[in-house]
Amino acid sequence: MLRTLETPMTDRLLKPAVPALIAEMVQLFGTRRQDVLAINRSRRMELRTGPVASMRETETVRRGDWLVAPVPAELLERRVELLGGANRAELIDGMNAGAKSYVADLWNLTLNEPGTILKAHKNLERAADNRLAYVNSVGDRVRINPASITRLMIVPRPLHVDDRTTGNPVPASFFDLAMHALHNAAKLRLRQGGVYLYLRGVGSHAEAALWNDVFAFLEDRMEMPEGTIRATVIMDSLAAVLEADEVLHALRHHSAGLCVDPQAFAADHLMLFGGTEKPVFPDRQHISLNARFLRSVSLRTISICHRRQAHAMGAPSFNLPPDTHGHLKADYLEMIADKEREAVDGHDGTLVGHPGLVNAAMAEFNKSMPRGHQMYFQRPDPTTPEDLVSAPEGALTTEGLLRCVRTLLRALVCRAEGKGPIVQGGRIHDRSSVRLASMLLWHWTRSPVCFITDTGLEVHEDVVKYLIRKEGGKLFPPAQPELHAKGLEAANLLTAVALSPDAPPDLMGE
Repeated sequence: MLRTLETPMTDRLLKPAVPALIAEMVQLFGTRRQDVLAINRSRRMELRTGPVASMRETETVRRGDWLVAPVPAELLERRVELLGGANRAELIDGMNAGAKSYVADLWNLTLNEPGTILKAHKNLERAADNRLAYVNSVGDRVRINPASITRLMIVPRPLHVDDRTTGNPVPASFFDLAMHALHNAAKLRLRQGGVYLYLRGVGSHAEAALWNDVFAFLEDRMEMPEGTIRATVIMDSLAAVLEADEVLHALRHHSAGLCVDPQAFAADHLMLFGGTEKPVFPDRQHISLNARFLRSVSLRTISICHRRQAHAMGAPSFNLPPDTHGHLKADYLEMIADKEREAVDGHDGTLVGHPGLVNAAMAEFNKSMPRGHQMYFQRPDPTTPEDLVSAPEGALTTEGLLRCVRTLLRALVCRAEGKGPIVQGGRIHDRSSVRLASMLLWHWTRSPVCFITDTGLEVHEDVVKYLIRKEGGKLFPPAQPELHAKGLEAANLLTAVALSPDAPPDLMGE
């Protein structure tokens, strides 16, 4: 539960310099932040109600012959980066997994609650110079390998989110950047040559320009050279993809390239175009990287990034690795095929969401990417705006519907217990995955022409209510009273979300 405004948290990391720096950032950029968020909302409304096209007023940027600032030598080879949370075990296992970078996600894989966020920053402060350790279940002390050369990156919370750790609400992104700059920037610059970030939810080039100016301000305050802070922007919305050139241009002194997030992009598509009169989406198994709209995002990202000499990172994979007996699942084999295709297409690296996937993904990129990157490879951009909004095709099955219900019930209970990550159906689910599941369930329930493909069963409100109640009883049986009560609460909330006339909010909370 979030603390009240009158009870700020106290900790050794919250020294006076932290709120002072945040206050200065709010004074300099707070009004502009609100303006940017308004611009983002306006752009989304334009895309929802008008033509899907690039912006006319920025055509000169798209046609211009410019490059981002040269990538630092320490960041040239990325190949495989591991995405995870920021608790002790996740950070230590991540830094020891053999990936080129470990990306600690403070939004998609971390509960947005003051105590959890503060612990995450404390762990990051120790991980920045390999001082983090924990005691495992058998009593062994586990720590980051002192010889690890894995880079440490973070994903700050998006621009629209507020934080209440210090009492009064402040922009969560400002809090995360202030903490990271004051406690870790100097150590990371010495250890890995710079401060490296991923940015989520960038909805316009105006927002990218704001981030660029915030980075320049922090570099000045920390007395670091321009370009010490580098950010990879995640393409998680149609607006971001249509303004990819403009985003890179706005961030050109601090850019580390672009990255694809297919689940967030698919959820954004449903938010924009998932009305009752629109085509019905299939099972999420058919919303794969082979789907026309997602493959178009991938190819467009590669083309634009390499034209501007920036990294184009592939999509994160959250499958679970083979079990202890070496049994393979179809989803794992599909992940291998995805990584091979990304490397052959021209991506400069990719992301995985489990330490057990690092070696498999690394093998595919080693096989198809002999150099440290592929920015020398310029592929044509065949995509059109129509490609980017083409709905995926495929069957809708009862099992596909049930998988979404199970994922959402598990996610809601995990959130109530303050736990993460969410594991359900043979994969890890981050915030983007839960968001897509909720959008799909709402989309299927609200559509007047939604039927199970092989049986013809209509997916109407009574069917969905029955399935939610039934699956909740299976996942959280009465034999475990406390868990069962949370399951009932989750089922009630999910039912209200599925039957709502309005698109669901973020079920993982903001």
